[in-house]
Amino acid sequence: MTTINHHLLYAVLALVVSVLASDVVAQSTEGYQQEERKAYNQALKAGTAEAWDIFINNYPNSPNLEQARMLRDHAVVNQYCNPSATLERLVAYIDNNEAHQPRIKTFYANLVNNPTHSYRIEHLDVGFNGCTGRVKETVTLANGKQCHNQFVFNQQGLLTKSSIQNAKGQTTVVNYSYSYDNLHGYALKQSQSKHVTIQYAPIYGQDDRIEALKGNTGCRQDYTYGDNGTLTKLVITAPKTPKRTLLYKDGYVIREEKEGRAYRYFYDYDAATGKKFLIAIKEMKDGTALHERTFKYTIDTHGRYTRVEVALDGKRQMVITRTYTAD
Repeated sequence: MTTINHHLLYAVLALVVSVLASDVVAQSTEGYQQEERKAYNQALKAGTAEAWDIFINNYPNSPNLEQARMLRDHAVVNQYCNPSATLERLVAYIDNNEAHQPRIKTFYANLVNNPTHSYRIEHLDVGFNGCTGRVKETVTLANGKQCHNQFVFNQQGLLTKSSIQNAKGQTTVVNYSYSYDNLHGYALKQSQSKHVTIQYAPIYGQDDRIEALKGNTGCRQDYTYGDNGTLTKLVITAPKTPKRTLLYKDGYVIREEKEGRAYRYFYDYDAATGKKFLIAIKEMKDGTALHERTFKYTIDTHGRYTRVEVALDGKRQMVITRTYTAD
C-alpha cells in the first residue's frame, strides 16, 4: 500500500510540474508574440527600409518574415524611385549594391540615358561625367578667340539651361523641361530657344526601359540594350542631319558611325575617382585612319574636368576650362 501511494504521489507531482512548465512556455510564447507584433507594427508605422531591417534581424523566425522582406524591398524602391531622389544618392546605390532592385535599376537607367543628362550630353566631344549644379566654361581657340558658355544641371543631373557662344560672339540659350511618372521616372519633354521649340515624347518597352525618344520636328533617338539591361546602341536621326549611331560598352561610347565614317573612342581609367576619361577619338574610313583628336585633362577630386587641352592630329585646337558651383 505504501509503495502504491509513493507511485501515485510521484505521478501527481510529475503532472503538476508538467502543467506548470506548459503554463510557463505558453506565457513565454505569448509574451514573445506580443513583443514581435509590437515590433512589426512599429516597423510598419515607420515604413522605412532601416526599420524593416531591424525587425528582420531581431525576429528571424517570425511567421511574418516574408511579408516584412517584401515591405522592406518596397520601402527601398520608394526611397530611390521618387521625383526628389538626387543623382548622388542613386549613383551611391548603384555603386554599392551588387544585387539591385530591378525597379531602381530601370529608374536610374531611364534617367541617365536622357540625351541631356550630364552623363550623356555631348559638347565639344567632352562630357560632364555626371555633374550637377552650374558649370561655367571658357573655350579658347587656337587663334586666341574665346567663347563663354554656361550649363545648369538639376539635382538629378539633367540639363535645364545651356548658354553657348560661337566664335562670332553670338549666344544661343536653350531651356529644357522634363516629364515624370512614378513608373518610368524622368524623360526629356521640351527644349526651347528663341527661335525653335521642340516637344518630345518617350516610348517605353514592356520592361519599362525607354526604347525611343521622338521629337515633333522629326528628330528621334532609338535605344538598344544588352542582356544585363545596359545601353549598347543609340541611333540619332534628325531632318537634314546625317544619322549617327553610337555603340556603348559599360556606359561609355566606344564607336560612332556617321556618313560612312567610323570614330573610335579611347579611354583612360582613373583609379582615384573610379571613372574613365576620353583621351582620343580616331576617325576612320575603309579601315584607314584619317584624323585623331586627343584630350589631355586636369581633373578635380570629384572626377570633373577643370581644364582640357584638345588637339587635332597633334596640333592644338582649343583649351577648355571649367568651374563648378552647387547652385
